[in-house]
Amino acid sequence: MYINSLTLRDFRSHAHTELEFSQNVNLLWGENGAGKTNLLEAVFLFASGKSFRGQTDRELISFGKPESYLKLVFTDNYSTHTLEMNLYKNRRRLLFKDGCEIKRLSEYLGLFRAVVFTPDHLKIIKASPENRRRLADIAICQTFPRYVASLSEYNRVLLQKNNLLKTGVTGLSLPMLEVYNERLAQLSALITLNRYNYVSRLGEKAAAYMSEMTNGKEDLKLVYETQYGGDFTREELYKNCLALYKRRQESEISKRVTLCGCHHDDFAVIINSKDARSFASQGQQRSAVLALKLAEGELAKFYTGEESVFLFDDVLSELDESRRAYVTQKLKDRQFILTGCDAPESDIPAFRVENTFSAKD
Repeated sequence: MYINSLTLRDFRSHAHTELEFSQNVNLLWGENGAGKTNLLEAVFLFASGKSFRGQTDRELISFGKPESYLKLVFTDNYSTHTLEMNLYKNRRRLLFKDGCEIKRLSEYLGLFRAVVFTPDHLKIIKASPENRRRLADIAICQTFPRYVASLSEYNRVLLQKNNLLKTGVTGLSLPMLEVYNERLAQLSALITLNRYNYVSRLGEKAAAYMSEMTNGKEDLKLVYETQYGGDFTREELYKNCLALYKRRQESEISKRVTLCGCHHDDFAVIINSKDARSFASQGQQRSAVLALKLAEGELAKFYTGEESVFLFDDVLSELDESRRAYVTQKLKDRQFILTGCDAPESDIPAFRVENTFSAKD
């Protein structure tokens, strides 16, 4: 899979930008603040349906403009497709594939796949569990688009339960609390099982990359963590989660918030038998995240048969020479789009990005 072209109108700092890409290495270069990351953000929006910066549609539209238009032309193993997206400030976005409107995001996800790596992704190791859950959820949604429906329903039911808890649970509303717990336990079991299976495979692939990258000096392992434990089968997870809700019901009513469920799941990154959250050096963190991202791309190909497009935002410049060589070798024969501040030293397709986008240099 590779991108043929990208067109943006009134997206972030880009009033009107059109780019055509090589099937291999592409460099977007220019000063900081010129809009290089915005281009990667636009590409990744087609893959995940969300900004990797966590921005809303309203925030992605150029200042003072009512809407934004994005178009991506890409080629997969079978044919060339066009994806389009209209973003609005005051109503829901419109999505199109090959000129036909797609009503549901779950039907849009998985059409185009990308792996993004930014300096912020170093937070995956040491920051809050939300960063690690997000890594897994975005990757799973691209590979198994129906997963997004389960996440959406879980978040909706969780919000409804929290609203009930905030208003105060009475004898009359207690049966409704039990209904919410039943459904949340069912969805938690499904979501946790999907995450566990994905993280287990991701850990296997990432361990191989980590060992190869560090000449066998670093051993990496991912350990999935959940509140309700037990065997990782859907039935067992459901049973244990529902039992946990019952045990902690009084605490939830007292604290007026949901204390259990898959929104508390996490996975530990273990390097050389030590928890990286507490003991990893800066170099180990960087190597581990690189290994995770390369493994993410390999898993996507394993599940779908398609190579992902790799988006590296000012990352290679932070790596030492041996790691840069390793990454570029591993990405050989795949499309990847890099950003950097300096013009290319080698003869690769490069585009200078300025506040007002210029033509190809």
